[in-house]
Formats: sequence, C-alpha cells, structure tokens
Amino acid sequence: MKIDSPSSITPREASIRLEWISTRILPGVAVLLLSIPLCQWADSILPDDIVPVCIIYMMSVTVLWSAYMAMQYAFVGIAQTRKAKNKVSIGKTNPHAEEQTPILLLEAKSIAAESNVTEDVCDAEVVDGIAEEVSVTDTKVISEEANPSNEPPIVSVAPASSTYQQGIDDFYQSLAECQKRKLETIQEYICYIMSPFIYEEDMDEFCTDLLRFAMDHNYRPEVEWKRYKTKLSSFDVRHLVWNIATRLGLGKGKIYSNDDCACYIERRFASLCKLVNGEPLSHNTLRNLTVTSNSDQIHCDYPGKDGLLFHIPSQLSQNQE
Repeated sequence: MKIDSPSSITPREASIRLEWISTRILPGVAVLLLSIPLCQWADSILPDDIVPVCIIYMMSVTVLWSAYMAMQYAFVGIAQTRKAKNKVSIGKTNPHAEEQTPILLLEAKSIAAESNVTEDVCDAEVVDGIAEEVSVTDTKVISEEANPSNEPPIVSVAPASSTYQQGIDDFYQSLAECQKRKLETIQEYICYIMSPFIYEEDMDEFCTDLLRFAMDHNYRPEVEWKRYKTKLSSFDVRHLVWNIATRLGLGKGKIYSNDDCACYIERRFASLCKLVNGEPLSHNTLRNLTVTSNSDQIHCDYPGKDGLLFHIPSQLSQNQE
C-alpha cells in the first residue's frame, strides 16, 4: 500500500481526510464502544440463548449508528431550513439574488474545498496569462521602438552638450563674420570717398582710426588729423561720421548716439570745427550730423534696404540686387 508523505498531501486532501476522521471514524469508534454495554444489558434482560450475543451486538451497532446519522441529518436539515429562510428574506430585498439548492454538511465542506483549489488554479492561470500578454506586448513595443517600420533607423544622436556648444560657436562665428563684412564695407567706402582729400600714403592710418571708432562707440582719439590734400568743412566730417555710424546702429536705444559721434569729431577734426573767428563749434552744434550747406563735398549717404552698403560704384551693383 502506498502511503503519501505529509509534504505531498494537498490542502484539499488534508481537509477531506480531517472531515472523514471527525464525521465517520471517531463516531464509528464511539458507536462500537457504546455497543458493548448496550449488548450486555440486552443480553441480561433477554432469556438465555434466544438471540446470540453477536447478533445483539450487531443490532446495537446498527441502532446507534442509525441514530447518529439521523441526528446529523436532522441538524443539517434545520441549518439548511434556517439558511433557506434567510435567503428568502434576502431575495425579497434583492430580487436579483441567485437561488441556491440546499447542500448537506459534508457536501458543503467538500465543495468549499474544491472551490478554493479551483479559484487558486484559475487565479494562477489568469496571472500567468496576463504576464505572458504583458511580456509579449512589451517585447513588441520595444521592437517597434527599436526599429519602426515606417521610419528610418537612427544611426546616432549627438550629445546635448556638444550640440549646445556648437550652437554657441556658430552664433559667435556668425557675429564675427557679420562684423568683418561691415568693417570691410566701411573701409572700402572711406578709401573711395576720402581719396580726394587724404594722401594715398596716409589713407591706411586715416582708415584705421575711423575703423577703431566703428568697433567701439566709446573710442576717443587723442591726436587730431591735420594732413589734407583739400580742405574740408565741419559739414563734411559730420556727414562722414554719420554715414558710418548709421550703418552700425545710430539712434535711441542703439549702439551709437549723436553724442558719441560729436565727441569723436571734436577730437579728430578739431581744426575743421571752428567758427570764422576761430572759436570751436559747440557740442550741440556738432550733434546735428545731417545738417547741410551749399558747400558740402561729402553728402549724407542713406543706407538702402540691406542697411549696410554705400552708394559708391563698387557697391552700387550689390545695393541694387
């Protein structure tokens, strides 16, 4: 005979065995023991040799066991009747409640054990199924993200820090190129417009000082320029400085102001900014940069749409474009 080890017995089997011990074996042993005195009592009151002792004993066992089973089913019936009454009262308050058939004590215990095991198995199967579906879904999503069918694969992505630094470098490089273009355009204008008034060998020095002012609005020259081929007026130098400053940003809220231009003119062209009696022109007079006269030799050159090019032969074609 094969005997199951305690570790191999399931909770359901243990529950069934305990039920049989409590409802069958123990009551059966009690019935066998109680039948002995009952048999002795019956034998003592009956005449001798009418009924054998073994028959009396078997009858005692049968009577006691039948009484035990009758009592058990009577108690179960009473319990089921009360339960049915409770169900009826609940059904009146809840008409959708499901009807249940009466179940005996032993059947109820076995069904409860089976339902617990079934629920455990179903829960385990449901959890396993959900885990498999989630795993398959995650794998599909990861595979689609790694290589989407409607988009080309990304080979590599530049680090954010390198992209950030590249943006800074490109920005300042663009500013440097723009400033270089402005200075080259201004230098070309100065060489062209001042060629009738400045000697060729002095042109580089003259341009360098004006370009320093074009790079720094706070620049103030320390030396006055005195070498001219042809004499100029204060109107000419004011127009010259205005033509340069307006292309670099002249006016309220911009880099250059009329005061900056007047201060530069006072320092660089001091001998040209005097009255007939030799007194210097006032600062407020020099701030009026666009004032004209009949003797102007350098005129105001208003910038075109690009805001930079001058109206000189080398730049007229570009300005028209």
